[in-house]
Amino acid sequence: MKLPLLPRLLLAAGWLLAATGWGFANEPAKPEDESADGVAAAESDRAQDQFSRETPEMATAWSSLLETARRSTARILREGKPIALATAVNEKGWLLTKSSEVHDSKGKPLASLSAQFSGGITLEVKISDTHSRYDLALLKVEARGLTPVEWDTAATPAPGSYLAAAGPERLPVAIGVVSVAPRNMDDAHKGFLGISVENEEGNLRIREVGAHSAASEAGLLKNDVLISINGQSINTVSDFIQKIATHKPYDTVKVLIRRGQEDKELSATLRRRDENHVGLIEDARNLMSGALSRNRTGYPAALQHDMFLEPAECGGPVIDLAGHVVGINIARSGRIESFAIPSATLVDLLTKVESGKFARPELDDLRNEVKNAEALLERVRKDTDRLKSQLKDAEGN
Repeated sequence: MKLPLLPRLLLAAGWLLAATGWGFANEPAKPEDESADGVAAAESDRAQDQFSRETPEMATAWSSLLETARRSTARILREGKPIALATAVNEKGWLLTKSSEVHDSKGKPLASLSAQFSGGITLEVKISDTHSRYDLALLKVEARGLTPVEWDTAATPAPGSYLAAAGPERLPVAIGVVSVAPRNMDDAHKGFLGISVENEEGNLRIREVGAHSAASEAGLLKNDVLISINGQSINTVSDFIQKIATHKPYDTVKVLIRRGQEDKELSATLRRRDENHVGLIEDARNLMSGALSRNRTGYPAALQHDMFLEPAECGGPVIDLAGHVVGINIARSGRIESFAIPSATLVDLLTKVESGKFARPELDDLRNEVKNAEALLERVRKDTDRLKSQLKDAEGN
C-alpha cells in the first residue's frame, strides 16, 4: 500500500536523522568531565542546589520548626477562594489578618468570609475591629480551643537571618532572608524639617530649603553647613535622616549651622510631612514580578525581608531558625521586598483582644502632637497680637 505524500516525507526524514546520528531518540549523550576538578565542581553544584532555599529539601527541613505555628494559622476564604492568611491570637476564636485583603478598595468589609484551619475545618468569619496604620483586622470565629500563636518579643532577627512564612500546611509558604531590621515607615508621623542635604568636601551642606517649611521659618538657607541637631553631631546624610526621624511633628529642635565663617544655632519647630511627599515610586521590575499588596507601605514598625509572597499569603506567622514567631507578614511591596509586623508591636496592639478591639498606644503620641500643636498656635497668636500692637503704635506716630 502506498502511503500519502506527507507521511512518506516524515518517515524519510526520520530515517535520515537516524542514519546521521541526529535522531532525538538516539542523540548521543554529552561527554561528562571526569577529571578531579570536574567531579568536585559537580558535587559542589549538587550540594549548593540541595541547600538553596528553593529546594524541597530546604522546605522539608523547616517543617518541624513550623509545626506549632501552622496550627495557629488559618486560610481566609471568600466564596471558597483564598484571599489571605490569618493568625490565631486567642483560644476563644480571635484571629489577626491583613485588613486591606478583607475589605474592598473603598474600605467596606467583604461579605461571605470564612476561615479554613489546618485540620480542614471551615468556620464563618466576622470582622470585629481594624487598625489602619498597621493594616490589621481582628477577626472572630465561633470556636473554642484554638491554638494561639506564641509571640517571641525578644527575638530580633538581624539582616541576613533566615525566616520562613507559616501556612496551615506542613511546608512553608515561602523562605527568605531578613533585609532590613525593624524600622518606622510611617513618614506622616515623623517630624519633617523640609530640607535636602548632600555631602560636599567633608561637610553636610543644605542643597535645598522647602518653601513654607519648618526649615525656612527657622531661617535655614541653601548652602548652610549642618553641624549638629540638639547638640548631636551630624556627619552623613544618614545621620541627618535618623536624627530627624526620632522626633515627632511639632517638636522643636536646635539646629547648629555654619554660614560663611560664622556658626549659628537656630530653633526649628518640625512639621508633618506634606502628603504630596509621600507615595510609592513604582519600579517597572516590581510590576513584572507578580501581584503586589494593595496597601504596602507606611507601617509604624516593620521588618523587611525578601520572601516571595502573593498578596493572599499575607497575614500568617513568620518564624526564625529557632522556631520563634517573630511577627506576621503584612505586605508584598516589591520584587524582592516584603514586610512583617514585629511580634513586640503586635503584643502591644493585642492587650484588649478579648474585648474585640485593638489597643491603641499610638493615641498617646497623637495627643502629645495635638498638645504641641496647640502650644505652637498659642505662641503664634501671642506673636500676632504683639506685632499688631507694634504696627498700631507705629501707625499712630
